[in-house]
Amino acid sequence: MCSAHAEFLTEDHVFAAYGRAMHSAQALEHWLRVLVHVNRTASKKFSSTEEADRAIDTLSTSTMGTVFAALRLLVDDPNLEDQLAQAVAERNRLAHKYFGQWADVWAGHETDIRMIEDADRVRVHFEETTQRLAPIIGKHLDTIGSNPDEYVPGLNQRIDNIMSQPDTAATFR
Repeated sequence: MCSAHAEFLTEDHVFAAYGRAMHSAQALEHWLRVLVHVNRTASKKFSSTEEADRAIDTLSTSTMGTVFAALRLLVDDPNLEDQLAQAVAERNRLAHKYFGQWADVWAGHETDIRMIEDADRVRVHFEETTQRLAPIIGKHLDTIGSNPDEYVPGLNQRIDNIMSQPDTAATFR
C-alpha cells in the first residue's frame, strides 16, 4: 500500500478489507461444498430421495473444515490439500481472532495499513485456492451449472438420474 495514501485510511478501509477477505472465504467454501455435493451424490447409491436430501442438508450446514475433510477423500493433490488446510486455518482466524489479534496495537494509520495488508493477503490466498479448484469443479459444471441458482436444480436432476438407475454405479471421477 502506498504510504502517500495512508493518511486517508480510516477504520472503514480496514473493515472493507476484512469484508472482502471474508467474502472470498465464503466463495471458496461455496465451491468446496459444490464439489463435495456433486461427488457425494454421484458416487453413492441412496436408498431413497429422503436419504439423499439428508446427505445434502448435512453438508450444507457443515463448517468449512468439515467440508474440507470430506473433500480430502476426493482430491489426491498434497499441494492443494496444504493450500486448503491453510485456507481453513486463515478463515477460522479471520472469523474468530482477527480483530482480537490486532486489538492491543490498533492505534492509527500504520496499524490500519498492516491490518489491510493482512486481510488482502488472506483474500488472495482464498481466491488462488478457488482458482486451483476450478479445473476439478469445471468438469462438473455442464451437469450442475455454474452459479448457485443453476447448480441446485442441476444437482437435484443428477440425484434423480442416479435414483432412477439403481444398478448403475455413477461417478464423476
